[in-house]
Amino acid sequence: MRSRISAYAVYLATEATDAFFFSLITTASALYMIEVAHLGALQLVLVGTALELSALIFEVPTGVVADSISRRLSIVIGEGLLGIGFLVWTIPFFIPILVAQVLWGLGATFVSGAWQAWIADELQGRDVGRAYLRGSQFGYAGAVAGIGASVLVASVFGLQVAMLAGGVGYLVLALMLACVMPEQHYRPQPRGERSHLRAMTDTLLAGVHTVRGAPVLLTILVITFIGGAASETFDRLWQLHLIDNFTFPTAPSLTPIAWFGLVMAVSLLVSIGAVELMRRRIDTDSHVSTARALLVANVALMVSMAVFALAGSFELAIGSYLLGRIMRRVAIPLSDAWINQSLTPNVRATVISMNAQTDAVGQIAGGPLLGWLAAAAGTRAAMLAVAAFLIPSALLYVRTIRRHGRDVIG
Repeated sequence: MRSRISAYAVYLATEATDAFFFSLITTASALYMIEVAHLGALQLVLVGTALELSALIFEVPTGVVADSISRRLSIVIGEGLLGIGFLVWTIPFFIPILVAQVLWGLGATFVSGAWQAWIADELQGRDVGRAYLRGSQFGYAGAVAGIGASVLVASVFGLQVAMLAGGVGYLVLALMLACVMPEQHYRPQPRGERSHLRAMTDTLLAGVHTVRGAPVLLTILVITFIGGAASETFDRLWQLHLIDNFTFPTAPSLTPIAWFGLVMAVSLLVSIGAVELMRRRIDTDSHVSTARALLVANVALMVSMAVFALAGSFELAIGSYLLGRIMRRVAIPLSDAWINQSLTPNVRATVISMNAQTDAVGQIAGGPLLGWLAAAAGTRAAMLAVAAFLIPSALLYVRTIRRHGRDVIG
């Protein structure tokens, strides 16, 4: 059955389906933890820290599994763990919610790296960057549908029901992938070698050697760290910033989950068009072209965060938030394409996982720091700090563009 369905079709369908279930859960999750589980501010911070720490701990080991055993197996395990974790999340007490974050982080690390590496292998290196861009569009469309479904289900049946439905959806997705996902161009190591840790260790060391031998990969990791430090505050405080500093319009009269769902849906819909523009205009096989596009996105994000911090009206704040969110979404598939330009198949999943781990380190390092700043000086100061954090990234993009791709491995 797997051989009858193309890898590209499975990739696009899974991008949309995964994003649908993820939005179904996460659109309701913040209000659920406050209104149903009654978590305090410190507990909410600890929940986020648990997620990032689990991603940090498990990212490279799970990436090595994908490189030395099976991409498909790693992805199926990861999707199943995500489903279990999201179901545990619906138990409205602090400890189960904390456990759920660990399961979420573990499941996500089995998928991250393996997912991008799997489709790159199955396409045999042809038009991989364009596939990432197209996949992100399908993901955004699925996420928009998931946001609408979450608002509807949560409004009619309650926040927990929306999250339960998403958790069950992930388990069904894992089962479907186990049945239909092809893996025709990945060659696992012989079973005798896999019986020892040697194969995994060799793969990890090869990934480290690859990063050390390619300055552009080191640059990407530094940029990822900076972006992680900034994104944690951006993601966790934008709703609080709007609530604390702006008056929501009285017309239309919407519930909080409906307002935030509407804003998230608009950002996703515009992102679909923005990614399509990038897909048509940018040569994702070119180091310089991809880096220039990422530089533009980074500068636009800096400006939007500064405006978001200082805006005097709700409309200006929403407009600047949407610009920043769109730029972040556009940058994700471009970054995937950029890092893949310097990787060989045997270390692809491991290095991509190392990049995700670097993002987690940045979030753990920057989130509490800027969170403390928000508590001490307000969310406006924290958002300004986010903009300032991104300045070094812009300088690194300029530096690597000037080198004209000499650091890229052929």
